[in-house]
Amino acid sequence: MQKNTNKKIELIDTKIILEKYKENIELVQRSLNQLELGISKLQSEGLVELEKLTNDLSKLQILSTSINFKAKSLICNNSKTIETLTTK
Repeated sequence: MQKNTNKKIELIDTKIILEKYKENIELVQRSLNQLELGISKLQSEGLVELEKLTNDLSKLQILSTSINFKAKSLICNNSKTIETLTTK
């Protein structure tokens, strides 16, 4: 009779342990899903930021070209010499 009782207790203990494992696995899965959503959001924001930086760089290049042209124009006007502009 004692052996039978011990086996029942072992089975109950094993079932409790397996339930805890199951709960922990479900918690880990929920955490992983949240992490995946967070990473996706960061990636999309990163791409948006990269696009903004690309646009800003393009604007800076246009501004730089404009400033370069104006500076050459001022040099030409101040020194009363004609300077030829080359396009790249």
